[in-house]
Amino acid sequence: MLAFGFVLPFLPLYLKEIGVHPDSAVVFWSGALVTSTGISLAIFSPIWGALADRHGRKVMVLRSMLVGGLIIALMGLVQNVEQFLVLRILQGVFTGTIAAATALVATIVPRVRLAASMGQLQTSVYVGIAAGPVLGGLIAQAVGIRGTFFVAGAMLAVSGLLVWQFVHEHYTPPSTARRPGFFETFGRGLRSRTLMPLMVTLFLVQLSTAIVFPILPLYVERISSATDPVKLYAGLAFGATAVFAALAAVFYSRLVDRSGYRRILIFACFGAAVFFLPQAFVQNIAQFLLLRSGVGIFFGVLIPATNAIVGLSTPMELRGSAYGLTSSATAVGNAIGPLLGSTLAANFGYASVFIATAGVLTVLGLWVIGLVREPAS
Repeated sequence: MLAFGFVLPFLPLYLKEIGVHPDSAVVFWSGALVTSTGISLAIFSPIWGALADRHGRKVMVLRSMLVGGLIIALMGLVQNVEQFLVLRILQGVFTGTIAAATALVATIVPRVRLAASMGQLQTSVYVGIAAGPVLGGLIAQAVGIRGTFFVAGAMLAVSGLLVWQFVHEHYTPPSTARRPGFFETFGRGLRSRTLMPLMVTLFLVQLSTAIVFPILPLYVERISSATDPVKLYAGLAFGATAVFAALAAVFYSRLVDRSGYRRILIFACFGAAVFFLPQAFVQNIAQFLLLRSGVGIFFGVLIPATNAIVGLSTPMELRGSAYGLTSSATAVGNAIGPLLGSTLAANFGYASVFIATAGVLTVLGLWVIGLVREPAS
């Protein structure tokens, strides 16, 4: 996540460097590049998940990191936006790092440690999200934006080598008996009364996360005074949410033992909604940062708790396919969220984005109450 965080904040600047003009074209291509990766990731995640069940989960982590590292390094060599678009699509096709790692962790840890393990994994994601843009900015200042792609690719490759050497999976090949094919498994997942509600849950969680991305820096600029360091405050608005989400993901497993995953999930949905709604009416940056920190506390629980329920609800031999499907739902939310946020802001103003997100989280809480079920201990 550090490596991915290196390059995303500088996407518009890199587009200008490779000849994209005017600014309206930069905005268009920035959205197209992000969306294209999300769409290709959504399409191919279930395929890689099914292959993980057949050939092992560790090999899928290695695929996502080593091939992903090569693709990101090649982005530093592109000469035009069309080449960049092709590589962004390939990035979605071959990466899916978080989904691959989640499936591997859910397979190799004992059931009693699943909550803590999912929390630790999600903590690493949020820490990477928070620190990536800052470290990427320092590296871009030293070696240029193109250089950040080479550094990011090398980091992913090194991560893959670490997994290869130090992560051990005792994978048992599937029996020779008939196993369902990809399309059959995909159909079962979509029809599953257990898995389908969890896919919708992760879709709405990611939608709620991504919907504010396009307007957050602009909203910070609006509520700041003329002498305020707007760029710093915008970074803090992103970072505060990620930092508090990381802390919550570490400690939530202690609550799970007493309350269960489903109850924690319901509480987090409504809690996030309560902290999102007032963001539409803040008067200064201090109020906004305080509310963004509160949102992070609840967001840090949503994804690991849902992923843990997925693992508990799915047979060991089908967990790769299950996490492939949930990763696809997450990728769709990540692709649609920024487009929805931009559309709402353009038509109804910035405040409407926060109001709409609070509404989505409230609906999500009702969805979990009505349809999400937690397996027995």
